[in-house]
Amino acid sequence: MKYFFLISLWMVFIDELSADALVIASGESFCVDSLDIDEIRGIYLAKKFRVSGHKIIPVHLGIDHPLRLRFEHSIVNEERESLSHIWLQAHYLGHRAPTVFKSQETVAEFLSKVKDSLGYVEESTAQKYHLKILYRGHE
Repeated sequence: MKYFFLISLWMVFIDELSADALVIASGESFCVDSLDIDEIRGIYLAKKFRVSGHKIIPVHLGIDHPLRLRFEHSIVNEERESLSHIWLQAHYLGHRAPTVFKSQETVAEFLSKVKDSLGYVEESTAQKYHLKILYRGHE
């Protein structure tokens, strides 16, 4: 088990070296120009549902997507089981879990079209789709 954990860490490290910076992005009309890490964590940990009075629509990449692993590791800092439990409780309180997309491109298209949506992509993808970058990850 320890060996598997070390291999997983090494793979995340190698992936981070070869990838663009992870950014939290939105469409150009998003209600604010930046978010801090605590606000982002609040949104993805089902503690914060509004920003400046606007209901936020968070999105995720698929559970096995490497960028989602980077996001969970470097931004949210929660284990998968804990995240599942958090969103299950939020569901019973009437909140929707983040919508899941298969690729960065579909996330970017969604963010560019749906007002007050928020997601994470690599910086090059955000630039390609003219997204507003609200936070740059410091991995």
